[in-house]
Amino acid sequence: MKAFVREVAGLARAGEPFVLATVVESSGSTPRSSGAKMAVRRDGAIIGTVGGGLAEARACRSAGEMLAGGASDGQARLMFVDMTQELAADSDMICGGGLSMFLEMASPNGECARVYAELDDMLRRGDAATLTTCVQGGETPLVTGHDIVTGRPDGEMPVFSRDGNPMVLAEPFIPPAPLYIFGAGHVSRFTARVAAMVGFRTVVLDDREEYANRERFPEADEVVVLPSFAGCCDALREDPEAFVVIVTRGHMHDRNVLAEALRTRARYVGMIGSSTKREKIYASLLADGFTQAEIDRCYSPIGLPIGGQTPEEIAVSIVGELIQVRAGKA
Repeated sequence: MKAFVREVAGLARAGEPFVLATVVESSGSTPRSSGAKMAVRRDGAIIGTVGGGLAEARACRSAGEMLAGGASDGQARLMFVDMTQELAADSDMICGGGLSMFLEMASPNGECARVYAELDDMLRRGDAATLTTCVQGGETPLVTGHDIVTGRPDGEMPVFSRDGNPMVLAEPFIPPAPLYIFGAGHVSRFTARVAAMVGFRTVVLDDREEYANRERFPEADEVVVLPSFAGCCDALREDPEAFVVIVTRGHMHDRNVLAEALRTRARYVGMIGSSTKREKIYASLLADGFTQAEIDRCYSPIGLPIGGQTPEEIAVSIVGELIQVRAGKA
């Protein structure tokens, strides 16, 4: 969802109109559940998906009509797609049931574009929120307001209340697991890029401004220049969802960051380096009072054993391990 919000916000910033399609209800065996989203552009290109096949084709056709017909900001449509076995067979889809989709016209300077730009900023910061959309029903439904409420939502699925007028769609936007990459060298560059692609909220931290900057890390959610690595993990100390990757420029920095990371509740702590380097650092930490159980939290040498040699290959092995831990498969 983070990547989708970012791309939609990018359309708004570029001055491009689009139609936002959201699955608000689903039943039976449908290709996508409630909350699936897609943005349809003026040239017919799409961002995201509502499941492909019949449902997506109908949503794209309806969105195209709205864009070609000069629909104004906030004009909306509510459509139901019956995914019975017969329709599913006709569209090469093995599913049944049905889904309801809500389509909203978004002009570049309109309310929908504004709230998605705000959601993009919030997700980059790691802030959770609920987006409430009110829709006045009738022959020509119209969005009458958007409201963002900050704070952790009660649930992870959208809730669509169609009983009243206006109807209300409440959608949770929860930031993904944060990944803190300490070090801004070559391995860090590609690790941040791959991690962002698979949905982590990436934060790159280094004490060198010439390395830790937006030019080198355009995909990162945050790039932080530290005064030093002392206290570098204070901000994530109580976050049990945090992932920490240690790829600094030297053994001593790696050792100091690892000592900081082991004092946190982070879900994952990994450090780059050979087995020889690892054992030396571990011995130093034991001498400083860390227990073996605390040290055993560290994944080192970092990454899955796929034989990676280049920074790009090492990044793939690191992110592969992050995915494995995130999925509970480690």
